[in-house]
Amino acid sequence: MEETRVNYIDFIHEHPLVFKEDLENDGNKEAVCSRCQEPVLGPGYKCSECYFLLHKSCHELPPEIHHHCLHPNHTLILRAPSKSNTCDACLEKCSRRLFYRCDTCDFDLDINCVYRWRSSIDECRQHLFVPILNQIQFICEACGEETKDIAYLCSICRFLVHQKCAGYPRTISTTVHNHSLTLTCSLHQMVEEKDDILCKLCHRKVKTKYGVYYCQDCRYAAHLQCARKCQGEYMDLSATTESVPCESDLVSEIKHISHEHKLIISKKELEDDKICEGCMLSISPPFYSCEQCNFFLHGRCTILSSKKQHLLHRHPLTLLLQASSPSGIFRCYACDRFQHGFCYRCDLCRNKFDIQCSSLPETLKHEGHQHSLFIGLNRDKIICNGCYDKDRPSHLFVCKKCETFGLCVRCATLPYRIRYEYDLHDYLTLTYSVEDDSGEYYCFICEKSRDSRKWFYYCKECDFAAHPDCVIGKYSRIKFGRTFTCREYHDQHQPLTVVQKNEYSAPCDTCGTTFNGLAVACTQCKFNSHLFTWLWGSESICATRKIRSRNMLQ
Repeated sequence: MEETRVNYIDFIHEHPLVFKEDLENDGNKEAVCSRCQEPVLGPGYKCSECYFLLHKSCHELPPEIHHHCLHPNHTLILRAPSKSNTCDACLEKCSRRLFYRCDTCDFDLDINCVYRWRSSIDECRQHLFVPILNQIQFICEACGEETKDIAYLCSICRFLVHQKCAGYPRTISTTVHNHSLTLTCSLHQMVEEKDDILCKLCHRKVKTKYGVYYCQDCRYAAHLQCARKCQGEYMDLSATTESVPCESDLVSEIKHISHEHKLIISKKELEDDKICEGCMLSISPPFYSCEQCNFFLHGRCTILSSKKQHLLHRHPLTLLLQASSPSGIFRCYACDRFQHGFCYRCDLCRNKFDIQCSSLPETLKHEGHQHSLFIGLNRDKIICNGCYDKDRPSHLFVCKKCETFGLCVRCATLPYRIRYEYDLHDYLTLTYSVEDDSGEYYCFICEKSRDSRKWFYYCKECDFAAHPDCVIGKYSRIKFGRTFTCREYHDQHQPLTVVQKNEYSAPCDTCGTTFNGLAVACTQCKFNSHLFTWLWGSESICATRKIRSRNMLQ
């Protein structure tokens, strides 16, 4: 029989203890553990000078525990048996067994009840929830919200939750983290109390004593609600996407699938504003151009990944060189801008994202705020501090330090400096506070008043101020003059041109109303009509009317 002497004296026993591999076969068949009063079987500790015995597990009891189920708010301290204390779980005296105690609440729990009532719901492999049909006031042990409602109690581990929280799966995969996340309610035991654990999806603080989805390898945490919102068809991009080179690897000449001719690289600034055919933003070096055509493409837009995932969307995205709509125009799901150019499309939702929005980093340092901003779910319904639009976006760049500051994607992607042809100094600067204390502020372009809270473009030398939309234009990313053919618009197969109309233009030939700006026209038969581009990219003319009815009347 293996025997190990230890220099450990138990805090309720004065003699050294000897470790035995099998106490049952060592003449102790009717003996009980001096700590839990249960029969001694298997490995344990024995005193050679008296009849003191210990289970191995009882010897290894931690001096402090946090019992999530019976006493979640405070730490319990291990104590020696006491005739004056009563276990609050079984209501028996603690005179024969060790027990854990909270002095703050005068709460006692003997060690048998510690294991009878599981110390952590994470040990419960499969919850068996039973509804408590009478509405009660309680704090949900999963999400931490206090409510008066029908509660669900696990008959195994006594886990008390809302109905919605009872349905959370044990393990979840999201589109924003490479590993699966595990539901845990004992995160406080894995991290130090001084550590501020933030949800990686909304960047709010995580209450570690309640439920959280967690990746222990990466220390990645997410609120239950946030993780479920980002749960989707996760795709291993490394298995489906080609290796994408970096900009430093750009070659001098390429043949790109978006253009019929060879493209030559250039690293010089252009005097005139040119637009990249991929992202529809002003061209900047390094870029590729065609010597035969007025075609330009950023170097970074030639090395885009064919597949990607982004925090802005729960499903994988696929690169398209042109939106599937007849005109090639789409509406970006993130920034709400109409535009031509490349896009990333979700094959499940049909939502489309422009190149700029689909490439946004998770962390942003913006000139308009002193702290770093993090893109996340807008669970607090924060209003954008750039435009103060009442339609609160689902995703927002938020500040961890200033809990009320946020930027919508549209404002976060506004250019800091922009060329304006009618300003003497060429460039206007994005400005975040009013230019003076007059109390009256106007846009010099539309001549309407400006909200003093909202961002605007400004030239200090000229004292010129204007709304961002007035400077940039509502359709700055549309290639006006681009043609396409579509029978839904024009039965005669004549090319239609994307044009811009205003309230002074002739009414729409289909519905008879004036224009809102974006239109299609046929120069051969003088036909013009509204162009409606829905969020998912399909088009209709003036709701449900068809141009065929007009042709039949001619």
